[in-house]
Order: sequence, then C-alpha cells, then structure tokens
Amino acid sequence: MKGLEQAVSIKLWAGDGTSAPWGKLKQVRDPELWDENGDTLVFFGHKRADPSFKIRSNLLHDSKSDVLIQMMRDGRIKTRQADKQATSIRYSLCMEAPSGGSRIDVLRYHITTRNFFAFMLRKPLVGFTFYQALVDLQDRLEYYLATTTDHVSALKSYLVNLGLVNVCNEPRAAAGLLAWSEDVRWNEGWREAFVHSVGMYERISQLQESADISLATNAHLQRAHLELQARVQEAEVVLSKFYFDDAHFAQEDLSPSVRATSDRFRKFLRQFYEKEYQSWPIRKGQQSNPLWLDRAIVSRLQDDFSALYEYFVNRNVVWNDEDDTEDRRARNWLKSTNNLNFGLDGEDYRMLGVFRNLESRLIASHIPHPYPLLPNSVPAVPAAKKSKFRGKKIDKPRESRVAHGYAISSNLHQLSRKHAKNGLAQAFIHFEKADNPGEVDPREARRERWIIIYCVLQTLAGLSVDVPSLSFKGNVSYFLNASLHGLPPWNPTEQIFMDATREQSHCWLAPEIWEEEQYDRWASSGTKSIPSSGRSESSATYDSRPLSPESESMISTMATTVDSSGVATFYNHESLSELETTETHPRHIKSAYLDSPCDPDLDTVQQREDTYFTARSAVPSLISRYSSKPLPMRPPG
Repeated sequence: MKGLEQAVSIKLWAGDGTSAPWGKLKQVRDPELWDENGDTLVFFGHKRADPSFKIRSNLLHDSKSDVLIQMMRDGRIKTRQADKQATSIRYSLCMEAPSGGSRIDVLRYHITTRNFFAFMLRKPLVGFTFYQALVDLQDRLEYYLATTTDHVSALKSYLVNLGLVNVCNEPRAAAGLLAWSEDVRWNEGWREAFVHSVGMYERISQLQESADISLATNAHLQRAHLELQARVQEAEVVLSKFYFDDAHFAQEDLSPSVRATSDRFRKFLRQFYEKEYQSWPIRKGQQSNPLWLDRAIVSRLQDDFSALYEYFVNRNVVWNDEDDTEDRRARNWLKSTNNLNFGLDGEDYRMLGVFRNLESRLIASHIPHPYPLLPNSVPAVPAAKKSKFRGKKIDKPRESRVAHGYAISSNLHQLSRKHAKNGLAQAFIHFEKADNPGEVDPREARRERWIIIYCVLQTLAGLSVDVPSLSFKGNVSYFLNASLHGLPPWNPTEQIFMDATREQSHCWLAPEIWEEEQYDRWASSGTKSIPSSGRSESSATYDSRPLSPESESMISTMATTVDSSGVATFYNHESLSELETTETHPRHIKSAYLDSPCDPDLDTVQQREDTYFTARSAVPSLISRYSSKPLPMRPPG
C-alpha cells in the first residue's frame, strides 16, 4: 500500500480555483476530517492501527443512511467499551474495501470513503482526477444515502457551495467538470466548464483527462476554439497599428493634411502603449501560443477607449432607424434626442459610411451614440514662409481659438472619476491641443480621430464581453466569450445559453449609465423632482444642480455677455460647437460670442435666445455663488 500511494499522484481541490498534491491518505490523521469534539473514529479497515478521521456520530444519524444504520445493527459499527484512547469515543467505524479488487481499486475505495465524509462536512475533494472523484462519489452517495434523496442535486449543491465549479486556470478540473456535467445533464456546470475549456484549449487538448470528454463535446470545443482564435487574430491585425482599411479607403479624396492627422493619432496610440508594455504589439516570446492579445490587454484597451468615448461622444445624437429613404443625400442617418434640428454635411456622411461598412463586415450593430462633439471649424491657412532670422511665424490667436474649441467640445463636467483620471484620455487631451494647431482644422481633425476611436471600440466589443452568468472569471488571461450557439450537445434545438454580445459592451450600456448618474446627481442635491433622461441640459438651472469638482473646474471655461439692458447671457460648452449652435440658434441670428454679426434689434435677439436658454435666470445667483467679482463687461457686437 505504501509503494502504491507514493506511485499514484493524488490531488486536492480546495474550492478556490487551485489544486495541490495530496498525500494525507497515508498519514495517521486527515486534518480536514479530524474533529476534536467528535465521538466516532473511522478506520480504513481493521488492519489500520490508528484512525484516519474523527467525526461526530450525529452526522451518521442525520444522513438517514439505511446502510450505515444497518451496519450498526449488524455489529459492523461497534461501540468499543474497552477503547482506552478516550472516554468520549462512542463508536469506531471500520470501512473495509471490497475484497478481490486490485490495489488501485482499494485505493480508489478509500479515497471515495474519505470524500463521502468530506461531502457531509463540506470539506475539499481529493482524487486521481476530478472526473474520477466525482463519478466515484456519486456512486457512493447512491449506495449510502436514502433512495428518496436526489444524489445528483446534492452533489451539485456541494460543488457550488464549496466553489468546486471554479475551474479558472485549472485545465484538469475544467475537463473533469465538463465530462461529469454532460453525464448528469447539468447545464450550468457544463457552461462554466466549456467556456473555460475553450479558453484553455491548447492545454486541455494535451492532457490525458481530455479522454473523459465525449467526442461530441470535444468537437464543439475545437470548433469554438478555432472561431475564437480567428476573432483574436483579426483584432490583432488592426490593433497592432490601429489601422483600419475601412477608414483608410474613405480618406483617398481628402487633403494630405487631414490624412496626416490620422497618421499622427495612430502613432500617438502606438507610442503610448509602447511606453506601457515596452513594445507594441507585445512580444510574449511563447512559440506555442503566438497570439499576443489576451483578455487582460483587451480589458485595458476597453477601459482606455471607453474613457475617450465618454470624453467626446455627443450624448444627444443617435442613429435614426425610422428613416428608410433610399437616397443617401435625402436620408437622415442621425437624429437629435432633444427634438432639435440636426443636419449632416458631406464629411459626416463619409464618416458614417465608414462605420456602416465596418459594422457590415463585422456583422455588428450600431454603437447607439456614434457622433462626436465637434469644435467649430477654424479653416487651415497656408503655411507662412519661414523667416531667415525669426523662423516660422506662429499664429497665436488661431492656436488659442483651436485650443478653446477642443476644450469646450467635451463632456468633462459629466465624467465619472474613473474616466476623468484615465491615463490615455489625459494624454490624448495634451496630444490633441499640440497636434499642429496652427495648420489643421480642429473640426476635421477631431472627426478623423473619432473614426479611429469608433473602429477600435467596435473591434474590442467582439472580445471584451464575457459569456453571461458565469460564476467564476478570476484573473484569467484567456478569453471567456466562446460561442454557445446550439449547445449543450444534448439539447441543440433549444437556446439555453446566452452568447456574449457586443451589446453588453460599455458603449451600448453607456446611455443607461448616464441616466443613472444624472438621477444620482439630482437626488444627492435634495431636489424633489428628477428630470427625465430626454430633458436637455440647457433646460435646467444651475441653481438646482449639485456642486461637484468637475462643475467647479468648468466655470473657468464658460463665457458670458451682457447686453445694454444689463441682462447676462450664459453660454455653456454645449452651445459653442457648430452643430449645437445650429440646433439652438436661429440661422439669421448669431451670438456675439461666436464672433458673428448680430441683428441690430437686440431686444429681438434677447427674446429669441431666451426661448432656448432658460438657464439664464440663474446667472446672477451663479455669479455670487462662484465669484465675488463681477463678470467683465463688453459690448455684444
């Protein structure tokens, strides 16, 4: 027996997603099953001089096992009156293995005996393989426990409560759980094991335990692995250089300066991640697995680009699914959620065409809010000649207007702390301001960068979402979004499992998050009436809003004008972009802040603008609330 125990590798699964060698069967006592307050000793047969377990006798009575009770009546479990080990011991249970078996059979019997008491006491499981341990324990439960007991359900409950379905980074346990779950038709256990097995397929396919998995499930594993690998490889191609053919071909008719904007942005992204990972794409040096993109890297990219999305997305613009017009020029592809007029120019149609082509190729749904906050156009001027003595002339006023346009065309005041502190977003803000501000139209530049951001987010959405309802995900590097269509194999016609879909990614869930954040901000301020999600920002007074660090920091970026009658006009960041100006101002009336001529009739101007900016009534209180100094006076013209 000693030589056999040393030759056979026995493992312990503790329920925390780890396994370890276990050799306590040859020890005198099993520490997991030794209760100092117990009154029953358990021996592995009469040949053992020392007990292996010490348990409480009420555990045997509570099991309602006819077999054990009959063994007590037959004298197989006897109360040893002469037992001198301890006066509290009432029973000694000798568990004899069936005769005629091989040494391996005897060892398996004793391991299963140990696992039976571990099952009763909710202790870790041991065995040669995870599948063998589960099959043997199921047979022992059927033999010991009452016939009215649902043994399979009891064993499922034991696995779930102890966390033994946690097979993260454990290919042997995943293979065993997958095989046993198929034997008993356990949907949840099979899904958990299958998804992890697909992620660890390269390791599982080389294990002997893979022979326990049925041929049908093995075929599904290989198919899901190849499909997932193809998705990862496609993502690696575009994310290695952040280069998308859909966007590149659409730039052929653009000026070289606009195309150069995309090139510089891609270079910025590569340099940013080279600094983070020492190289980009990442060199892992694993010849067995040449793929460099894993779940942890995708999660990091998803967080970073979601922060960029939150910074610059126009929350009031969505796809217009109601317009079925065939003519592209006549069709309104987008619409405004605040019921204001919304128009698209030729470059906007080109951008949306890129998105539609990409989504058609990926068989993907639209990101609900596809349009960015764009600054006012500041057309590029011909480059000034370089002076022999003074160098190249710098247009400081133009650069200031460009920097200001970028600053106000953002959602900085609405960001969560997580997104506001994101490293890529902060680096991008500095990059954008310094990216040839004297030569590039900021509106065109922002649009080209947004195209890349959108394409990256659509690509990441196909990998960043895990299969829903997984119990354990852990810190695993492999992907957990294998396709479950037509599974499990014993029920291929009914859709039992939900696949991971891009609609569970951040950009699709963001509108609900925005609504919850808005509700929380208003609720924390003590306001009784909570505005609906469809209410525009400009319809709320700033007196009723709660103070936040973001709001305080934004005050410096706000502008005011005062007309001859002393009425202050308050403009927030949303009123300054060209599109938002089109939505909120009549076309023949321009604001003084936009450096456009105004109608001589100032009273008419004030009356019309008051229709759109109801927040102006809060300006006097806002002035006294944030500053003790009066705002600067200047004529509106």
